[in-house]
Formats: sequence, C-alpha cells, structure tokens
Amino acid sequence: MRDALLGLAENPALPAGLFARLVASSDEEVLFTLADRERLTPPQVRVLLAVGNPSLTCFLVRSGLVPWPEIPQEHPGRLLDAVLGGVAPAAFWRKAATDPGPEARQEVAFAPDAPADVIASLARDPDPAVVAGAAGSPYLPPELLPHLARHPSTVVRQAVADNENAPPSLLAALLADGGWPAPTRCGACHRREAACADHAPGIRRVRLAAAGHPAVPPEGLAAFLDAPEVWTVTRFAARTDLPADFLNRLASHPSCDVRAVIAANPAVPEALLRTLAADHAPEVRRAIVENPAVPLDLLTTLAAHERLPGEPAPRVESATELEVRTLAASRVAQARALAADRSRLPGDLVEQLAADPDIAVAQRIAGRPEVAPERLAELVERHGPPVFAAVARHPGCPSALLHCMAANPARTGRVLREIAGHPAARSETLLLCLASQDADTRRHAAAHPALALPVLESLIDAPGSALARAAAHNPALPESVMERLITRALS
Repeated sequence: MRDALLGLAENPALPAGLFARLVASSDEEVLFTLADRERLTPPQVRVLLAVGNPSLTCFLVRSGLVPWPEIPQEHPGRLLDAVLGGVAPAAFWRKAATDPGPEARQEVAFAPDAPADVIASLARDPDPAVVAGAAGSPYLPPELLPHLARHPSTVVRQAVADNENAPPSLLAALLADGGWPAPTRCGACHRREAACADHAPGIRRVRLAAAGHPAVPPEGLAAFLDAPEVWTVTRFAARTDLPADFLNRLASHPSCDVRAVIAANPAVPEALLRTLAADHAPEVRRAIVENPAVPLDLLTTLAAHERLPGEPAPRVESATELEVRTLAASRVAQARALAADRSRLPGDLVEQLAADPDIAVAQRIAGRPEVAPERLAELVERHGPPVFAAVARHPGCPSALLHCMAANPARTGRVLREIAGHPAARSETLLLCLASQDADTRRHAAAHPALALPVLESLIDAPGSALARAAAHNPALPESVMERLITRALS
C-alpha cells in the first residue's frame, strides 16, 4: 500500500482536495515526494510545513517555497536555510556568513547568487575550507585572487586555480610550482595543529587544476603532456589553441581517452586526423566522426567500418545541402545513414532515404516525424523486426501498427519498451507490454493513460504488486479510486 501512496504523490493529476489527505499519512518518503511536486501552491506548502518535520521544512525552505515571514521561528537552521533558499532579506547573508559553525559558513561560500561582499568576507575566514569555497566562487571580487593565490594552504590555491575568473598570469604562476611563497599547509594537514612533512601531493593538485583551466597560457602545459593524471590531460587536450607539436605528442599519448579527445578536436590538422583514423583503439576512430572539421571523404571511410554515434555527426550538421545530397547518394550505406541522422533534411531527401533498401538507413530515418505515417508500414514490411524500435519512436505511428509490432514473436524487449511509452498505444497493446520481462517496460505500461481501468486497479490491489506505484502514478486513475486507496492506507 505504501508504493501506491508514493505513486499517488507523484501523480500529476492528483486532485488538490486529496493532497492534505496524503500528507496525513505521515510517511516521510510520501511527504518528500509531495514536496518535490512541480508547481506546489502556497496552501499546499503550508500543509507540509505544519507537519513539523525539520528535514522536510529544510527542503521546502531551501527550495525557495517558503516566504521568510512564514518560516517557523523554532526551525533549526532557519537563517542558513532561508539564505540558501533565496528567501531571506539581503542583510541576513552577512549574518549567515558569521555562523559559528565552519560547515555553515562553507555552505554560504558555495551558495549560488551570494553577494560579492559576503564572499569577500569569507575569503578572510580562519578556516581554509571556507576560504577555499570563497576562492572558487565566481562572485569573488577578482582583485582578491592574487592575494588568495599566496594563501598558506594548497586547498585554497587549488580553488583559485579552478576559479573561472582567474587571469592567465596568475594561472601560469600556479602551474609552474604551485605559487609563491611555498605553501605551508595542505589538505592532509590543514585541520591539524602540526603540518605534514611533505605538501607535494597538494602542490601537484594545484598545478593540475591550473593545467585544466581554459585560460592558462598553453606554452606552460609542456610539462603535463605526458602526465599520468589522464583526467587533467583530457581537459586541456580539447583546447583549440594548442601548438602543433603539442597536438602531435598528445596524439601518441598512451591513454586512448586522451587520443580520443585529440581526434575530436577541430583544431587538429587533417594529416594528423588521417593518422588517428588508423589508431588501434575503436574509441579513437569513432571520435573522429564527432570532429566538426573532419573531411567528408574521411568521414565516409570511417562510417563504413565504425559504429555510428547516437547523435547527428557535427560535420554532417554543418554540411552544405550539396554535401548532404552527396552523402545520401553514397554507395556506402553507413554514409547514407549519417545523412538520415541530420536534424534538418529537405523533404525529397527524407522520401529518398525512407525508400533506402539498407536496414541501417531505415533505422535512422524511421523515427523522424517528417516521415509520413503511411510510410511506416512499408518500412516494417520491408525490413521487419530490426526497424520496429525506430518505427515505434515515430510520434505519428498508428495504433494498429504498434499493436502489430508488439504481437510479433520476433520483437525485442527494447521494442516493447518504446511501444509502452508511445501515446498512441491501446490498452490491448499495453497488456502485451505488461507481460514483458523488462521492469521498465512494465512500469511504462502501468502508467500509460490508455490502460483499461480494471487492469489498472488490479495492478494496484494485487498483493506485493511490483507495479502498484506506477499504476497509482497513472494520470487516468479516477479520483474515486485515489480516494479509496488513501482511505484504506489511513485506516
């Protein structure tokens, strides 16, 4: 029964009159689910506040749903929650920034829309973790960054190196040696009285943060081209202002993740792209397909041998109409599939690609809304089960065709999942989806408004039903059934 109440709490069609009755269940998960609903009205917020649950009140206040005068005076953390929820008067930011607890001050330092003067005051806090929060804030007055870059703690200097407003000269200094003077505290020791023997790991983190900043001068990155910290190298490998010799070195980096980023970098010369097209790692070769500057002939060659991306290729998106027509007429089926994926296609090309004999092209074109619904049956007849999922994604797919595909013994679980979420699916089709082995498919079917009411009620009432929550979430559930469920749960 609890699952059914959670489903009702999520139901977009829950009548206003039943909201308070659900609150009366006092189940904490139900209460938070109600609090997370879109477009809560002020009376509904007051009903939730009246429960007196501190965690629930905190959630409502921090979500900006409770006006400052209506926040209960006895609520613990009233000031901080109101500040972070954006409902406290401006002067209270300063009061929250002087909270005796460093964790509270740190939350203020990380808060979005914090006033610049409050962040500036937190930059002078005695706790390095609070200062680090201020140092990384985009609201920090930029003139304070050079001062914070000389802070004794590497934790603060790392935050400066991550600040989006850090100037190139400051980043270059942090990149070189972690900044001057040498730090005397790091993340391993800043909360202890005695400093640790070696701050080298903290200094390394400062340098790596600077290396990953998009404004650091590229010439300073030479020492990091072979760095073992791959996540940092991949950050700067995507830059389009790297010198040619840096690109060449990164193209032979031992990590295929780094080489893949280089392969997708539009600043990479054509000759280097063609070299990377022969890379032994498939993710590197596929990354070239994502490069917006890849030559079309290389793209066509790669498409013939590599798995195509799930999204339209950037180079195809920017192609001229003549180039798109060239791809659509290619002898390489995968190249025609790339054309079929383009977000904007002339109507005659849509028709041409819908008549294509290749399954890969059909799978890319079938779900496009520009394809006439009467064409879909032809695609299904011509290609069979391999195009079912794509056809089921078409917003205008006829109900009869959806049922035909769902009843086909060769259809896959993925096909049923698409059909269960299609607005045109009929109740008898959804019954086939409910028999699926896939839990997501069954949940989609149980929440579908077209599902017959007797089936819906049986799913809710069945002992131990795994679909009770999804069925109770169904917007077609009558108010009388909702009321019966709540009455039964509260009795």
